[in-house]
Amino acid sequence: MKVKGYPEDAQIRYIANIFKFKHLKSWNLKVCIRNNGQDHILHTRLSNLPAIAKRRFINPSDGQPRKGGYPMNLQNISTSNWQESDDSEGGGKTFVFDHIRSDGSIITVHIPQIEFARVLFFHNAYLARNCIDHNILKREFNINHDYEDCTLIDVLPICTVPLRTFDSYGQRRLLAWILLDKNARESYESIAKRFIEQAAEVNNIKSWNFQFDCPSLDSISLQTSGWFDKKTNNYHVHEILDISDIETALSKKVKFYSKKFKFGAQSKGKGGTATGCSTQDNNIINDQNDADIDTKVKKLNIPKTTFRFSNPIETSKVVRRKAGGGLDSNKSYIGDFEEIDLNTDEAVIDGTACQADFAGLDDQTVDLDLYMQRFEAFKLLIKMLSERPDVECSETLHFFPAVGRSRLHETVDGNRRTLLEVKITKDNDTFVILEIDTSDNVRLMSTLIIKINDIELWNSQLDKTLVEIVKRSLHWPTDKSLKKFGDVTRLIHPKKEYELLESSVEFLRWQKRLNDALNVN
Repeated sequence: MKVKGYPEDAQIRYIANIFKFKHLKSWNLKVCIRNNGQDHILHTRLSNLPAIAKRRFINPSDGQPRKGGYPMNLQNISTSNWQESDDSEGGGKTFVFDHIRSDGSIITVHIPQIEFARVLFFHNAYLARNCIDHNILKREFNINHDYEDCTLIDVLPICTVPLRTFDSYGQRRLLAWILLDKNARESYESIAKRFIEQAAEVNNIKSWNFQFDCPSLDSISLQTSGWFDKKTNNYHVHEILDISDIETALSKKVKFYSKKFKFGAQSKGKGGTATGCSTQDNNIINDQNDADIDTKVKKLNIPKTTFRFSNPIETSKVVRRKAGGGLDSNKSYIGDFEEIDLNTDEAVIDGTACQADFAGLDDQTVDLDLYMQRFEAFKLLIKMLSERPDVECSETLHFFPAVGRSRLHETVDGNRRTLLEVKITKDNDTFVILEIDTSDNVRLMSTLIIKINDIELWNSQLDKTLVEIVKRSLHWPTDKSLKKFGDVTRLIHPKKEYELLESSVEFLRWQKRLNDALNVN
């Protein structure tokens, strides 16, 4: 991360307190940084907390994100036995617990509370800057638990979450967990409660040492970096790189609705009144200038933090009806050669910096079952095929990669678009059947069937094939380019595929076309 006013290769030693000058609006973090062997106390906006962790480097001279520490995996952890203590390095609060390692030895683990809260909650600027705002979630979201077969989250007009945040399935799932899971929400809201109780004002500066109520979590695993004192068997965590096996208490489907959502707006990228930030690759945060509400949000790449739920949920964006254009496309930014500052705090009308947020959440929740549901009718077809004694079937789900500026690797609701690969073995022949998730009706596509000549060649080229499909705007590669793998057949889908019954005429005709293509009698 690059921050204006910080020296090159400044290493974060620790995070001190949160503070605000009485005459100013924004809250800040005191950060101790080390440069050229000397420690300095500087500050940055509270909204930058997603990018702040011990031993990370600010303004790296080589432009590469760096961090330091002794790596350690902490598995099968329960927060029920965690105790609170003081951080001897920065004066903040820590969680302390004993952990039995795989070799049977016992170590005492110290985790800064602000770091554990960062890995749980602070994966975007909104959740970071508003963590001390009491009842912010209640004011900006309305929850309807009884909406059809799912939970509907109404994003209220006053909500300050940038709309692009809802395009990310990882960010939607994180928000859903915090909003709907009682355990998570009470923990997040305890930050503001502790702040109200403990914050003190001295010499026109209000300050507070971060503290919160840890959620009840069982059997979680953490990948960390830190400092291990072999003499005392104390391990001091600097940063949590991966948190997994977080159990949720949510409905299987959660939908986000806002009057501001525009159907299909993400795939075209045309129109709109918001200006761009700059034609340059400028990723320098300037805490001195507020963000302009009329700029598009720029994503800032920071070291990824992996987040995994043990029981995933499906989230999506919904709209009541299609919304047209009508936006002013004539507005443009004047001054092509001027650097535009970036700011992660809440945007204001008279701001001069571009809105920015962090791209540091790597949601690796194993949610294959949720995506498999989108192929329900097709899987029924394959199930009937696999029941034949002379046929062997295997299924593999693949995620389409992001390619250039295309958004077609995601569905309109912001979930990852998938391809279901079915390998069929019959006698001495091998077939590959490919089906793409087009449940958002962005494209009508046939099923692709290839009689494979060389399965190793196919396996080695599949990733390139996925890229080519996205490049071709969700069209299959040409028969000519596929000929190297084998003979190609395209199978047309029946009408109203998702309403098919196993006994319907349309389904039986679909099944016959597949059997004919595979030469199955």
